[in-house]
Amino acid sequence: MQKPSLLTALTLGMTLLLGACSSQPQQVELTPQVELNTAQQVNSIIAIRSQDLRSNRFLISIHQQDQEQAELIASANNLRQSIEQQLSQAWQQQGLGVVADAPQRITIDILELASRVDESSVKYQASSTIRISVTVDTPSQTLTKQFRSKHSHEGAFSVNVNKQAEAMSQQLSQLLSEIASDPQLLAVLENQQ
Repeated sequence: MQKPSLLTALTLGMTLLLGACSSQPQQVELTPQVELNTAQQVNSIIAIRSQDLRSNRFLISIHQQDQEQAELIASANNLRQSIEQQLSQAWQQQGLGVVADAPQRITIDILELASRVDESSVKYQASSTIRISVTVDTPSQTLTKQFRSKHSHEGAFSVNVNKQAEAMSQQLSQLLSEIASDPQLLAVLENQQ
């Protein structure tokens, strides 16, 4: 009688172990890094503010071919703070001083930052979209500019969520680098000296 219960326990244990190995993480962390190709020097004092205006707070939604419900993967870190910190550091490298009550303000609005993955039994298609609006507001001028990035790829079987998060981090890094060195934004700030 011990053999069936031992066999049942082993079968149950293996099933749970295999299920745990194949499950996706519920949260991933994006780690964007801003790289400045040419550091244009602008001597000005700014205040930076940021807002996360996304309608959906998840990063990755995985849609199975025959299921109505999507699996949602959230961010493990505060994206608004991470984006503001990366841009603030990049602008400081270019000579901008950051002070909370400066008359020149930069507002960073995160409008969209998500990846949709459609999976079938043999392949997946992933599409990531990032939209960030940046407003430079000075006593004499206001400039609002929207930055967008769209990336898509496909692969065999099911998506690796951690690799998808790495791809999104690279995509976000490229977009933040573009924002940090945008000549129009820097020109508005430079004219306020």
